[in-house]
Parts: sequence; C-alpha cells; structure tokens
Amino acid sequence: MTDDVCLGICFSDNQLFYSVNQPGTISSVRHIGAFDFNFDVQQAVVHGDGESFSGIKNSIRELKERFNCRSVRILSPATEECRTLLPRFVYEDTSERESHIRTLVPDTDRNKLEITWYSLSNVDFRLLLIRNSDTLKGFRNLLGSIEQTEYVSDFELGSEWQQHTNINGSFLMMHCGRKFISISSFLLGKLRGCTLIPFDDAADLPYLWKLYASRQSWMRGIHEQVYYFGFNAPEIRDIITPYRDETGEQYVMSTLSQMQVTAPEKTYGFRLERAFPAILLSLNYKDEQSGPDHANHHRNS
Repeated sequence: MTDDVCLGICFSDNQLFYSVNQPGTISSVRHIGAFDFNFDVQQAVVHGDGESFSGIKNSIRELKERFNCRSVRILSPATEECRTLLPRFVYEDTSERESHIRTLVPDTDRNKLEITWYSLSNVDFRLLLIRNSDTLKGFRNLLGSIEQTEYVSDFELGSEWQQHTNINGSFLMMHCGRKFISISSFLLGKLRGCTLIPFDDAADLPYLWKLYASRQSWMRGIHEQVYYFGFNAPEIRDIITPYRDETGEQYVMSTLSQMQVTAPEKTYGFRLERAFPAILLSLNYKDEQSGPDHANHHRNS
C-alpha cells in the first residue's frame, strides 16, 4: 500500500461506485460514494463518446479534484474479457500461443489484442487474459490526465483480499452481476482458477453451476470461505448454495466490518456489496507475488 491518494472505481448497471483511501493509514478509507445515472454505465464507457460518457467523465474529474487523487484503479468489466486456463507448454511455445489466441478471438485484429498471462497454484497451467484495446479506449479517455491508472480484473481482487486480511487458505470469490457471475478460486496464496458464467435468467444458475463445475475441477474443490459481492450478491448466494457440493463460511460483503475496513460514514444509501471492488481497489495494494508473470500488448506474446 502506498501513501498516494487513490480512487477506486467499479460500476454495476446504472450506478458507478467509488472509494477514496486515507493515505498513511491501514484499512481505512476517507469516503465511499455512488453516482446514479439513467443509463448503463458499462456500455457508455465502452462506447467512449456521447452525452452519457461525458457525464461519467465529468463525475470522475470532480472526484479527482475534490480529493486530489494521484492514482485511479478501476475494475475491468468481466464481460469484456476473454479468460482461459491453458497448459504451460502452450504458454512456452510461441506458435502454440498464437494459435490458441486466434482460436479464442478469431474476428479481432491481432494488433488490437492485449495479452496477459498469470501463474496459477498448479504450475502446469497458466491463465490467459485477453482484452480488446478498442474496448479500453473508453476507459483511457474516461480517466484523462490522472498520473497513474490501473485496470484490474475481478479475479485479481482475491489476491488483494489476501494482502488486506492475511488470509492464507482456500476461498472463493463470487462477483455477481445482473447477467453473469464471475468466479475465482484461491489456494494457499495463489489463484487456482477462474471462470465467467453468463445467464439470461437467474433460475438457470443451478443447472449452469453444475455444468461448469463438471468441466472445471477447481469449482468442486474445498473452499473454507465464499465471498459474494456485486449487483445481485444475496440473491445469487441463495440460489447457488443448495447446489454447491461443499461446506464453508459464506459472506455477502455488505458491511464495512465484513470488509475489515473503517470509514467516517456509518450508513449508506446504496448496497455496500456492490461497492466492495471499489473499496478494496482504493486501498491500493500492489500484489507482486500473484500478479501477471507475462504481459504483452499488440503483436508479440
């Protein structure tokens, strides 16, 4: 954690959530808030222009000026990313890497792809993350001239949670969106696996959970804790729980005490579990152990 004033940002449906850290303190934030809009925030940012985008950009500029923020960390939208676990030999072989990348995103120019590889608890595999640079243009324009900016995937939040709490067992992070759940598993300080489950109707989730778990063994592993956050966190917990073949403590991150964070405000006009990523990002932990082990933008990977 640094002494810079850091602004953490995430969004959910028509709301943008933000948190500003308290430099020089541990696990303390100066302010947590939200902006309500009459449009889908993610779509406005991805498109990167128009009146809606300008409204979001002006709101962030006001926050930067109000709190004198030197850095911004924003949650990258899971639905705009491509993630897959691949054997290590694919990562180590240039031709194999390129073949898999082209198979995963065949309709996008290679020079528009931003590629990042992550180490996993199983050393025989790597996680491949692909982002489209066209999608990121809106985010870059949104943040303007802020000195330091960072785009963080939701599966990286688990590593920051470990630094924040010193937890060192097995746990599951469940980012619950309106039309998706993004799941990441951690074991003994390292990412074990992650996946995204899109859905049209939440009633389909029991079937989808069983289907995805049958294909990804880490979803069937033992987790001592399960953390739910995001738009539909309590509802998703209630739907999924009877179909998870394991026990363990379950938490909806709906209070500051559950987040192990202090703040001047004690009550909020929005559901705190939706702001959890922004709060954690604002604490500005830098994970050197579990971060990307190889990142390469554009052509070479």
